[in-house]
Amino acid sequence: MMKELFYFSGVLAFVIIFLVSVFAPTKGQTRIWLWSLLKICFFASLFYSWFTDNIVLKWILIEASTLFGALLISSSGTERSFHVGWKFLLINSYALGLAFLGIVILLFASTPLENLDFLTLKQGLVGQSGLLIETGILLTVYGYSGKLGLVPNHFWVGDTYAESPSQISSLIASFVPVSVVLAIRPLIQLEREINPHIINAANGFLFIGILTILYSTLILFSREDIRRISAKVALFHTGMLTLFLWLDVSDDVFYFLLATTVLVKLLVFLSMGILRMDAGKRNISQILEKSSLSHKALYMYLLALLVAFVFPLSPVFVLDLKVIEIAIKQKMFFLFLFPIVGAVFFFIALNKVLPLVRLPNRNFESGVYGILQTRLVFFWFSFLFTVMVGTYGLTYLMAEHIWKR
Repeated sequence: MMKELFYFSGVLAFVIIFLVSVFAPTKGQTRIWLWSLLKICFFASLFYSWFTDNIVLKWILIEASTLFGALLISSSGTERSFHVGWKFLLINSYALGLAFLGIVILLFASTPLENLDFLTLKQGLVGQSGLLIETGILLTVYGYSGKLGLVPNHFWVGDTYAESPSQISSLIASFVPVSVVLAIRPLIQLEREINPHIINAANGFLFIGILTILYSTLILFSREDIRRISAKVALFHTGMLTLFLWLDVSDDVFYFLLATTVLVKLLVFLSMGILRMDAGKRNISQILEKSSLSHKALYMYLLALLVAFVFPLSPVFVLDLKVIEIAIKQKMFFLFLFPIVGAVFFFIALNKVLPLVRLPNRNFESGVYGILQTRLVFFWFSFLFTVMVGTYGLTYLMAEHIWKR
């Protein structure tokens, strides 16, 4: 059921992003239908990768999304956006090149295969050289981590989300991480069977995930740009994905995690776009110099941050409860630190944005009133659906505690 929920959430999120880009586009956006076609190609390549077990085809589809993503990033038409698009393309292609090298090593280490499905590859690796297999998995996982934007290959993340229209940022942040995680998961599960040592790709993946979480939290102190604050929210949640892969949670929890990632990042960037367009500025210090601000726009963004970390019916809150449950059952008490760090991140972000409440309230600016009202409708729909998913996850994943007599 959770797998179907993830697929539905993904399709719904894309439809919302697509409709916003068509009916409530960024101010000054031109050639909307051309960019809409590229959005469809971007999503279609990643969406198809969710269903294929062919390890090479999955890589090709993820690499194809890199090209489409680079073009979409440059859709603003500014010199800065072109530079960021090239940066995104080069870093992601380098990382995926390492991943492909790892896949080639795995295929070389395997016995001849009838097809390139992962299960067939797994059978072909039985009895083969352990060092070659471990090297192949390490290169593939590390390469894919660059596509995720984890430390030390995180340099494209902030610029990409800061210089792209909010719909493009939402598209990349929502769908790239879940697609890459789906490619990484079977590799980490395979390595657990053949390499029980402490030094392995799974532990290394968790390590760079923790570094990413700490980096995004610490660097948040110096951020005043609401676009870059949103980018750090996305980066934090991407880092959290590594924890659940390392824990090797059940399929239900895993697919609920993916649905959560898609929906939360949709909310964050959709609300950020509303606030950014209404304020006319992106730096908080510059917004504070304005005479007034629509509190509707501000409260939408605050609500999105709340859902992304501590809102009781949020899917993120359910996942935090699941981490605490695993910590208690398996006596891995260090896991308590992850929800705590999430709460710390939220309060830092809240401290950054909350001073905007002091500005006098007004309605949306007349020049963008129709666009923002349309986006507001899509935001509330997304919020309600996210809360419904969180409520369902709470009753389904935590059923033994809720219904226990």
